[in-house]
Amino acid sequence: MITVVSGAPCSGKSTYVVGLSEPGDIVVDMDLLASALTVSDNVHVYSNEVRAVARAARRAAVGAALSVGQSGVRVNVWIVHTDPSADALRRYRVSGARVKVLNPGRDECLARLLNRPQSEHVRTKRVIDEWFAKH
Repeated sequence: MITVVSGAPCSGKSTYVVGLSEPGDIVVDMDLLASALTVSDNVHVYSNEVRAVARAARRAAVGAALSVGQSGVRVNVWIVHTDPSADALRRYRVSGARVKVLNPGRDECLARLLNRPQSEHVRTKRVIDEWFAKH
């Protein structure tokens, strides 16, 4: 089964996937990919250069994961995608994915943001505001 988990930053997407995934499942999560590409004390803090490489790795990983998910092999695929475009949603649905949108509310996301490093607050608050303006 392929599951795409969407929602604003700090909505609990990664926590949701960790809670439901099992050993052997495929998990494609931008923050985990970025963390694997650098040495950092915090999975949410990384440079623009690491972000660019992680995005490229994520695109490749999503493509490969969707292929595995459609292959008939019994493996769960989890894709964390904050705000998939209409094209991405079509691609996911054509692949048989179900989409789970997490929305604890803007205030809760902003409250959770306070638990993250101060250095990420401005950028992440902007993305939270953009997500809620669209949804």
